[in-house]
Amino acid sequence: MAAQLYRTHTGKLFHAGSIVIINVGLPARGKTHGSRSLIRYMNWLGVKSRSFHMGQYRRRLYGTDISADYFDLGNADTAAARTRAEDSCIQDIIEYLTTGGGQLAIFDASNLGAARRRHIRDTFEAHQIRPLFIEYICENEQIVDENIRKVKITSPDYITMDPDTAVSDFKTRIARMAPYYETIDDGDLSYIKLFNVGEHLVVNNIRGYLQSRVVFYMMNLHIAERTIYLARSGESSNEGSYKSDAPLSAAGHMYAQRLRDAVIRRIEERNRHVLEKTGVDISDRTLKVWTSTGVKSYQTAEYFASSGSVSVRKRMLLRGLNPGMCENLTLSDVKARFPDEYRSYLRDPYHHRYSLAESYHDVSVRLEPVILELERERDDILIIAPESALRCIYAYFAPQGLPDSLIPTLAFPRSIFVELTPTAYGCKERRIGVSPNGR
Repeated sequence: MAAQLYRTHTGKLFHAGSIVIINVGLPARGKTHGSRSLIRYMNWLGVKSRSFHMGQYRRRLYGTDISADYFDLGNADTAAARTRAEDSCIQDIIEYLTTGGGQLAIFDASNLGAARRRHIRDTFEAHQIRPLFIEYICENEQIVDENIRKVKITSPDYITMDPDTAVSDFKTRIARMAPYYETIDDGDLSYIKLFNVGEHLVVNNIRGYLQSRVVFYMMNLHIAERTIYLARSGESSNEGSYKSDAPLSAAGHMYAQRLRDAVIRRIEERNRHVLEKTGVDISDRTLKVWTSTGVKSYQTAEYFASSGSVSVRKRMLLRGLNPGMCENLTLSDVKARFPDEYRSYLRDPYHHRYSLAESYHDVSVRLEPVILELERERDDILIIAPESALRCIYAYFAPQGLPDSLIPTLAFPRSIFVELTPTAYGCKERRIGVSPNGR
């Protein structure tokens, strides 16, 4: 999914060339989570991007049953194995950025030693790839411990291991690596230092539009776990009309009540599950409801306002797509009355704009401030909006590779709401029934 403002014949934007981001930092400092989030945002901007995770290369070569000695950078017996895995990853990045059509890649590894970092920088620069280092520094041990328990023990290395054993093993890995960690202090490098996963940043020698865009995004980053819910507005008394802005129908009011009960029920169920699995109590997390300024949307949201601890906020940017002259027309109607418009729509349904209307691309660009605020939020968010707005927000969180042409076809029936949980290893999705039995 892309919200880029323009296209080039090469597919690379902003004439910025190829950029590799090289992560630096001990494990459990938020590198993988930050990388996945940044890649999601850059792809959404239309910058073809991909993260290359060092752990995947290690597991591919040596499996998941790895001794903590492998992570001891002073252990000469495992040095060749580590270098082999790293070089394999680096070569894939070079191929992606030089012949694979990519513009931005992330080398998601620890990269703790200054000498090794210089070698990596020189390797990329030899292929006309500009390196940008991002160092994740965490001085808050509580953040590290929570990240280990909520994220790292669910990684492929520990998926079959008892949680307490997994935590102990992972902390042993960190202890083996820590003595060899050298922070970045080379003023000639382009780098960002991110402290306590977004508490504050230090930037140095940032050049060009894309590197500046990376800095801008990293200012919004955190790794606090939260859930995003997407729900369609209730049915109005004049459902097909955009301009009339009609209030909820009787069926719409019934749906709003059921939606409120279903979302609150799901949150309570999730809180119990997290407590049982990780021992972390998240029951004090706040639910915030964002809704369109359309009458049927905020009337749907008002049922949550009566729940006391739930705050409701109207967002004009969440309004639905303006259909222009095609209001109240089905696609079959458009085909019959405006055949040229219909053919143009079929060629590019994401970017096509009917007369006096918006395109889905217009909606996506309009929603960028909402997307960035979603990234900043640490509380649970429920978005109640028309289906067209939900399509564009969902596409931002969807797995990489969702074609633009599919976005106008995404369905959000009122029988369900969507639960999205961004994690270090992707965005988990679940569709939950609005009916009392959750089906």
